[in-house]
Amino acid sequence: MPLHFLGPDGPLPAPMERTAADDPLLWLLMDVVDDCDLSIFEGSYRADGSGGRPYDPRLLLVSMLWCYQNQIRSPSAIAGACRTHIALRVLWGGARTPSRSTIERFLHRHHDGWAQFNIDVLKLCDRAGLLDVSTTATDSTPVAAPAARTANQSRARIRLKISETEHALDQIIARVAAQGAAAEAGQTGTFIDESCGDLLRQEQQLRRRLTRLRAAETSADQNDPDRSRSPPRQALLDRIEHHRQGLHTMTTAQQQACDIYQAKAATGRKPRGPAPRLPADHPNIRRKQATLDKAIAKLATLTEQQPPTKPTRANLTVPASRILKGKNMTRWVQGDLLTITTGSNQIILAAQLPDTGNDHRTLHPHLAVVADNCRRAGITTPMTRHLADAGYASEAVFTTPTPTGGTLYIAVTNEYDQTSANPPTPDDSNTPGRREMTERLATTEGKAVYRRRTPMIEPVFAHLLRNDRRLHTRGPTRHTEVIVLAAAHNTKKYIRAKQPSRVMTKAH
Repeated sequence: MPLHFLGPDGPLPAPMERTAADDPLLWLLMDVVDDCDLSIFEGSYRADGSGGRPYDPRLLLVSMLWCYQNQIRSPSAIAGACRTHIALRVLWGGARTPSRSTIERFLHRHHDGWAQFNIDVLKLCDRAGLLDVSTTATDSTPVAAPAARTANQSRARIRLKISETEHALDQIIARVAAQGAAAEAGQTGTFIDESCGDLLRQEQQLRRRLTRLRAAETSADQNDPDRSRSPPRQALLDRIEHHRQGLHTMTTAQQQACDIYQAKAATGRKPRGPAPRLPADHPNIRRKQATLDKAIAKLATLTEQQPPTKPTRANLTVPASRILKGKNMTRWVQGDLLTITTGSNQIILAAQLPDTGNDHRTLHPHLAVVADNCRRAGITTPMTRHLADAGYASEAVFTTPTPTGGTLYIAVTNEYDQTSANPPTPDDSNTPGRREMTERLATTEGKAVYRRRTPMIEPVFAHLLRNDRRLHTRGPTRHTEVIVLAAAHNTKKYIRAKQPSRVMTKAH
């Protein structure tokens, strides 16, 4: 049944429908929702009539998509928009509007429904000719979690808090049991002044806190295996390789400047200004050499099985979050790494929050999710090229086959140098994988292909996070929030492609 504007007594009068039609995005969103399968949403509600009357999932879908496309992402802000915005008020038809907790439950309960809805939107984009997955681009950016950095505690401190919370919970349970026994014996009023309801609320709060603390303990415990898989020795080797590549680039550029100066001076056309310093005398090169020597000296004293020097920590509020290097003026942020992959026309093929804080460890698992989404959407076009920036550059990524097939094009230096007229050239000091990638990007085809990365994916991040670089939910719901963000973006792309014909149809 198509979705219409409904009031408490049936369809709204034509003047009120025209009021809602002043915002054409609602009409177009309703058409998209009607074209998608919502059986997963509807099947999750109880059929025995128990509980309150559920909200229409179609209305919630349209409202949330409209809010996300208008940069309204907080559950409380979405609930407020449903009460105050005229178009959404007409959409709900004077019926009860959702509260903040309703929006949060809709996100929490319907992860599979939102995932299927995102697949259905990809199908619509594919049928509209908007999707070409032969070339894809992947990138990541940090997003803030609803948690403070001061909530990070060591594993020992977390276990102490767990012990204290368990002790307090046992006391509350004992007091509740004592009041219950007193009530049965007819001795009410002879015990504690608090009511049994207050004690039960305290018990629920302590149980929720204990759940978060145990999740934080698990997250802290999992950091040790992660460090053992990537020991300090391997981290130092990667750092040494990075410094060696930077030193080679700086030395080559400075020597080239000296040669040009000497050649002009020999012909009597001495340039103005002082002569460039020799590479060995340049202060930046000397600092880089000192940093490289320091890392090599540290590697010589490091054993393969050396344990981590710092205690593992986790956040008590959002245990899965971590401290990441921020963007713009924010140096560090407590949050997650948002990773997305786009195809042609900036359509998002997959968006997720990986469990790691490094780009290169997320690439191949994320491409596996991309392949699964394309399979579910019925997209059979082979993926031949995958583009990524230098954050994903590592020997393991270069030498591991991609889950989707195709060829990787990953920058081996910064974006400006990689896309300039003189990108890096292979060097004998490079590892085999890096040398092969450098040769691939140095070709004419490699340059042309890699220049497509920035216009394919950077505007997507700028649009998604232009006003709000943070998540608004915690726990498993944050993964659903990211899927809703991708679905709203793809829906808007689809509507923009179909808007002229649909607006003409509605006008007639």
